[in-house]
Amino acid sequence: MKIHITKDFLSGALFGAIGLGTIVLGQSYDMGTAGNMGPGYFPVILGTIMTLIGLTMVVRSSLHPETSESVTSWEIRPLVFILVAVFTFSLLIESRGLIVAVVALVLISRLAGREGSMRELAIMVLAMTLIAVGIFVYGLNIPLKLRPW
Repeated sequence: MKIHITKDFLSGALFGAIGLGTIVLGQSYDMGTAGNMGPGYFPVILGTIMTLIGLTMVVRSSLHPETSESVTSWEIRPLVFILVAVFTFSLLIESRGLIVAVVALVLISRLAGREGSMRELAIMVLAMTLIAVGIFVYGLNIPLKLRPW
């Protein structure tokens, strides 16, 4: 049986790898029980679900490769800019605050694509910043520094 490398196959493999990684990392925490969940319970359950979704996608794309788009070329630009954006966010969140980190994340992530206008970018920066502050600072009460001053 020849395996066709399709977008669904690669997506399923990625879901499976992330799921397995989550399961492995979650094992280092106390699991608890369904009635009294420990800190490792949710990551392991979520990792299991992701792994099963990934496995389903891989099997389905292997049995019916014609239902998915074939991978003809690899785009390195989006991968590089998204990784740089996440790394930059992780560096800025503590030192410069949530607002600066989210703005940097969105601006650098935008470089991964080639479409979109400056107006759309400005709206995205504003929306993502407001959503992040609303959810993490006000909704979840996480004590994050908002700005560098």
